Amino acid sequence: MNEKDVISIVSKALKTKVNIKSNSKNTEEWDSLGQLSILSAIDKATKGKSSKIDLTEVQSIKQLCVKLKKLK
Repeated sequence: MNEKDVISIVSKALKTKVNIKSNSKNTEEWDSLGQLSILSAIDKATKGKSSKIDLTEVQSIKQLCVKLKKLK
């Protein structure tokens, strides 16, 4: 999964535009419910493979990309 895919998934989950620099501090929609939406969308996109890595501490698009690269 590349950065564009991650940005697209997070953007749809939060129902707002995001970019590689987006995080929970600079994106109003990225609250606790937003985090759940992101995790759910990532899980669906990876067909459950994301459950093998801990995404609960992820607070930015960059961190999410780094974690998801470990799935390969």
